[in-house]
Amino acid sequence: MAGDRADVLVVDDDPEARRALQRLLGADGHRVGCASGGMEALERIARDRPACVVLDYAMPEVSGLEVLRSLRAAGDQTPVLILSAKRDSYDKEAGYGGGADVYLGKDEDPGVLRAAVRRLLQRRGEAPGRITAGALVLDPDTWSCSVDGRPVRLPPRLFRLLHALASQPGRVIRKEQLVYQVWGVNSDVYNRAVDNAVVELRRLLGDSSAAPRFVETVRGVGYRFAAGP
Repeated sequence: MAGDRADVLVVDDDPEARRALQRLLGADGHRVGCASGGMEALERIARDRPACVVLDYAMPEVSGLEVLRSLRAAGDQTPVLILSAKRDSYDKEAGYGGGADVYLGKDEDPGVLRAAVRRLLQRRGEAPGRITAGALVLDPDTWSCSVDGRPVRLPPRLFRLLHALASQPGRVIRKEQLVYQVWGVNSDVYNRAVDNAVVELRRLLGDSSAAPRFVETVRGVGYRFAAGP
């Protein structure tokens, strides 16, 4: 029933962990649903369309990373917070590379987890719809992009980068802000990664740093979406 729709879906194979997260997030007023494994999670997400998913990284049979990759491959951009006992850089990179919005350790302070979930839900509510700017069309609902009528396939991270810029046309966005918006609140990514991502984004869009149609560099600060008519 629509009234039973969860704001947050918690996915963990450990029943005690599920109950603890349900209590923690429920205390903030969220409606919290639970799934005990990857396959159940995919079914619940497709059926219930939660506003946010808190996903265990390592689960038997279908891991959290596999769930995440399946969602993103299908164009599902439900905000996902990975919660994991794995804290090394390789696993974080795999999580963010798979399309995670936030990657937190299971030993993280509960207040940080609660704040991250609140922010993801807030971002979900703020997300604008279809953006048309000059020759570029960007649709977050279908996870699609086109330039001059030509479809452009963007990896999830580059789509989020372009969306962050295009949703605030004319505004200069600092690199530090883009790291937060694109890589997540707990990312170890540095500003140089933003520069590298912009280079790749321009290549895919057919854009130019010398005469930008879409992404303009503001030296020493960050970037601005500058689509012309």
